Amino acid sequence: MDRRQIAKRRQRGLTLVELLVVIVIIALAASVVMLNAPPSRPDVRDDAERFAARLMLAFDEAVAADRVLRLDFDAAGYEFAQLDEGDWKPVDDIAALARHAFHRRTSALIEVEDAANANAFALGDDVDQENEEETDDGLSTIILDPLGAQIPFRVKFSSADGVWTVVVDETAKVSVTNDA
Repeated sequence: MDRRQIAKRRQRGLTLVELLVVIVIIALAASVVMLNAPPSRPDVRDDAERFAARLMLAFDEAVAADRVLRLDFDAAGYEFAQLDEGDWKPVDDIAALARHAFHRRTSALIEVEDAANANAFALGDDVDQENEEETDDGLSTIILDPLGAQIPFRVKFSSADGVWTVVVDETAKVSVTNDA
């Protein structure tokens, strides 16, 4: 073989070093894109959607099992309790209804829409605007009716990433909206 044939064989294709350099350049470009990409879902949205899903499960459980459930809601999170022989006890037979804490940057505010209290307030009576029980430790409670009727309420989840609202109407229909 002469030198020309050997030189032609060496020039065919890519060497391993050239291939590795190309792969490193592609990896660097991909990492720059991933680092600059926004997060896929904000924590506040996850909290709102998770709360709505668990609330729908609690409504279904209250109706299907014909038992009175209660939503215990405070600044740190929420849980569901059931009325058992005159005492409220946490629901322990359904894992999804156990205590859930919000993400650390999420804050939530619950507002109950009660027409009777709104009318009394409009007429000048000294009535608390919310039809919920609130204890001294900031715990709000809402009863979930096993007959399917519900006092309407809304929970506003907010953080630096945005505001999401979970709305429950009088038929226990739950919806989640973005209040951007």
